[in-house]
Amino acid sequence: EVTAHNHGFAVDAPLDRVSDTPFGRAEVSHVCLNDNVVEGLQLLDQPAFSVQYHPEAAAGPHDAAYLFDRFVQL
Repeated sequence: EVTAHNHGFAVDAPLDRVSDTPFGRAEVSHVCLNDNVVEGLQLLDQPAFSVQYHPEAAAGPHDAAYLFDRFVQL
């Protein structure tokens, strides 16, 4: 996906394995191709996910529109 984002905050998570968190197991779902910064996480034991960019970035690409459908299905 092509998205607008800001690297003012970053998640420190391993890119290649599942992590144990207070909320259950989590894995990285999205990574910035330019600098390998974590852009998305997905919980494996709970119905939750997150992205660290603006999927609704209007007047631009709509590559991440599927995330809104995925959220509604939770």
